[in-house]
Order: sequence, then C-alpha cells, then structure tokens
Amino acid sequence: MEPIEKVSSVEQAERQIREYILSDEVQIGEKLPTEKQLCQTLSVGRGTVREAIRLLQAKGLVELRPGRGAFIASKSEQDSEDIADWFRKNEIQVKDLIDVRLVIEPLAAKLALKRCDAKDVEHLREILAESEQAAAEADNVKLAVCDEKFHTFIFECTRNKLLIDINRKIERSLITFRNKTFTIPNNVQNFIPAHRAIVNAFEAGSPEMAEFCMKAHMEAVAADYDFSKEVIPEPRVI
Repeated sequence: MEPIEKVSSVEQAERQIREYILSDEVQIGEKLPTEKQLCQTLSVGRGTVREAIRLLQAKGLVELRPGRGAFIASKSEQDSEDIADWFRKNEIQVKDLIDVRLVIEPLAAKLALKRCDAKDVEHLREILAESEQAAAEADNVKLAVCDEKFHTFIFECTRNKLLIDINRKIERSLITFRNKTFTIPNNVQNFIPAHRAIVNAFEAGSPEMAEFCMKAHMEAVAADYDFSKEVIPEPRVI
C-alpha cells in the first residue's frame, strides 16, 4: 500500500489546466477558456481557478493580458539558461522597477500599517504561513505567487487608490521577473525572513518599523540584483 496523496482543489485544477495546455488540443498563443467556463468544467469556484492560473503563470505556461484573459505562453517551463539570458537582456527594465519600488514599497508599508485593521494583519500572517509552507515543500512556484500576494495586499491596505493603481501597473511588469527569480535555487533563505520582519512590524503596530523593514528588504533586492547579474542571476524576490 501507498500513502493517499492529499491534493488541494487548487493543485487539482492547476494540474488539469496544465494537462490541457500541454495537450495537442491547443497551441501557444491561444486563449484559455474564461474563468466562468473553467469553473463550470472543473466544478470549482473562481478563487480556485484564479489561484491555479497564477501557479501556471509562475511556471511560465500562461500569460495574463489585462482586459483580455489568459493565454498559453509556452508548452514547457523555463530552464536556467533561459532565465540567465532573460535577466541579462532585461537588465535596464528590471533595475528601473527596483528603483521605483525602493521608493513606493516603504511608503506603502507605513501607510498600510496606519490604516489597516486586525483582520488585515491576520491576512498578512496567513500569506506568510502559506509562504513558509511552500518554502518547506521547496515549491518555488507557490512562493512566487505568495510573494505577489503579500506585496499587493500591503498596497491594498493603504486604501490609497493612486498607490494601488501604480502598484497594479508595476506588478504587470514584475510578473516575468518574479517568476524567473523563483526558479533559481537559494532565494528562500532571504525572502521568508524579510517578510516575517515586516509582519512582525505590523503586529507591533509600528509604522516606522514597517517602513524600515520594507526599505531594508528592497535595498537587499537591489544589492543582490547588482551582484548576481554577472553570472546566473540570483536576486532576492521583490
């Protein structure tokens, strides 16, 4: 006998959509069925479908186009040579994104702490716990998704529509960077402690500490990126 495998609904949905993408039924560039259609086909809720699509996006199989839906981006996951080549070719764009985040991320953390409530802090704890579980399972794809959720939620907690909109635009450009970063080993030991320090600041109710921890996180990202460009990039996740 073998242990019964416990697979979440998200993982089951991700697996079935991935099999569909890798099949001969569809080609690269084709649009996936809508969320509603996938929900009906898989008999799951929209939250499950969205999380599954995010996982596939993190693997480089799916591309999300704002206002248009999800499209098949690849029939295979990226290898390390592709990743290194992408970082070299996109150095200027990535550095520009990091420069902007060095300014707005600490501001967002400070405002978010001033305007969030106990329920918001609890949700940050949940995202961190999800990240820690993914790290324990060495699931870099889930870590990429958790990282995006963590930072995006902090911006949402600012209740500042302009900041939220700016972050939304930046996130679209960060998707590929974040996904490729998490396919490279040895990033987790920096990612988890940085997020844990930020959550600790929220639990302590200190806007200044939240701002300081986020600034330190972003500065470390910039330093790691500058150092790692020379060989195979291994920047911390942003």
